[in-house]
Amino acid sequence: MLFHGAASAATTACGTACGCTITTSGTYTLTADLSSTQRLTATGDCIDIKASNVILNTDEFSITGPGSGTSTGAGIDVLKGASGAFIGSGGLFVDGSSLEDWKYGLQVQGKNTISNGGTYNDNVMGVFLDGATGATISNLKAEDNTVYGVWVRGGKDNQINDADTEDNTTGLYIGCHDDDTRGTTCKGVKPSSGNRVYNSGSTNNGDAGVVVDLGDEGNVLIDTEVLDNLGGTDSIDENPGCGTNDWLLNGQAVFGVTTQSCIP
Repeated sequence: MLFHGAASAATTACGTACGCTITTSGTYTLTADLSSTQRLTATGDCIDIKASNVILNTDEFSITGPGSGTSTGAGIDVLKGASGAFIGSGGLFVDGSSLEDWKYGLQVQGKNTISNGGTYNDNVMGVFLDGATGATISNLKAEDNTVYGVWVRGGKDNQINDADTEDNTTGLYIGCHDDDTRGTTCKGVKPSSGNRVYNSGSTNNGDAGVVVDLGDEGNVLIDTEVLDNLGGTDSIDENPGCGTNDWLLNGQAVFGVTTQSCIP
């Protein structure tokens, strides 16, 4: 592994094997493909980021989990309390690192995380913003995930841009419900508010393309193409009159078949 700044011996495996918890600020670079068969962190992930101001360069190497049907843990998990992480895995027009066969390809629980690039396929959830605030997730592909391509739960003031979510059950979902019926809220989970989704596309998902659930307001969706999803409706807002959410057309963006006239 290559890194700059002080790092404990416990982090030296981050470049060559799963099972690393980063506890010291610095720059870390993968030098090989990683697999859950090597080992896992105490939380069951491949790489945990526990420190603030960490730069993790995955350098287009893959991070592979235990597989479909047995998916657990996350490929990369930014833990609660970590702030200012930067995860680089390939820029615009580059597929970047592949994080697949996990419960969550990328899980973000901390603050002000930036992730650029990456493909998150064949997970339960491709990208999971779990109570995250101030994250910017960009230039990603999330396909063939069994539940959500991208899930924002209890997240605030996050940005998702240049996201391609296809062939999931639901492409992008903002909110939380206690059962399989949308239009309910989860006890103990804060609403997801102030999130921004733009320059993205969500097509050919088994259910809907983009969903904002009940109680999740103040979100903005703009310049996003939602088409040809298989559940009968492409864009769904469970708040009456969309509440304070804004669904805005710009350029060639379309929201397909919608549930309310407040989604143009």
